[in-house]
Amino acid sequence: MAEDINKEQVMDAKATMSGLVEPKGNPKAHRTVAWWDLVVVMLFFFISQVLGGLISTALGVRLPGEAYTTSFDADVLEAAASMQARFVAITYAISMTLCFVMIGVYRKLRGLGRLLSFRSSGWASPFRLLCGYLLLWCVSIAVEPLAELLPGDQDSLGGGGWLLISAVLLAPVFEEVVFRGYAAGIVRRIYGGLAAWIVSALLFGFVHAIPSVIVPAVFSGLVLGYFYLRYRSLGMVIMLHAMNNITACFLRSIDLGDVTFHELLGGGVVYWSVYALCAAVALVALIRMGSIVNRIKSDNYQLKV
Repeated sequence: MAEDINKEQVMDAKATMSGLVEPKGNPKAHRTVAWWDLVVVMLFFFISQVLGGLISTALGVRLPGEAYTTSFDADVLEAAASMQARFVAITYAISMTLCFVMIGVYRKLRGLGRLLSFRSSGWASPFRLLCGYLLLWCVSIAVEPLAELLPGDQDSLGGGGWLLISAVLLAPVFEEVVFRGYAAGIVRRIYGGLAAWIVSALLFGFVHAIPSVIVPAVFSGLVLGYFYLRYRSLGMVIMLHAMNNITACFLRSIDLGDVTFHELLGGGVVYWSVYALCAAVALVALIRMGSIVNRIKSDNYQLKV
């Protein structure tokens, strides 16, 4: 019996070092986490979004009027895009601040332990970041035919330098802390890695609201969720999110933001060859990721001896 226990302790140590489980901290703090904590975090997220918009408007930050958005003048349309992006960036900054403050106060009142992990061994590994970045694009290309069938676009985000601030700086930090840090972290502690992986990706997708964006956002959320659950590093997934968004912003800057991969390659043999490769990589990776996160147990899990 003692030999079996020692073997299990060694296995625990190896799993902890590999990132599949979190080092045992304060078990009392872990037991206080409940499913309604996730509900509260999501409520804070939505409330902060509403308050952010109201405060931005009160501060005089305005969306472009109809005279701007319906103009045929390219300079006026560019100014409208900049105004739109400015409103989004300032609203996002205010919302993020309010949300983090509300969650911080709630966490203290609830007596919750440390819920976020920003750095871990190898969190800035160029190889891991490259793999994650390429996988994000493989997944996006794989689900593109389905996304094309759904309505909506992202013109509401605006353009110009303000778009870079919101999409590359603010959104990765805000969304990763809320959806990977808090949402996935809470669900993992209660139900385990697989539930955390799926639930956080679904929440991440549906808050984007635009139907054509929800599908790729859900699958991107699966990739980002895997890297957070596997490596326990918000720093890593924030960087991946920012790398993905800055590429999208670059494509918008050269007027390719609304061009699909199918349209870009012309839909011929080259397109279908690349698409088949991306779809195969995405499918194999998702199955593999699901298998790995399924091994991550909840903090209530007890080894049988």
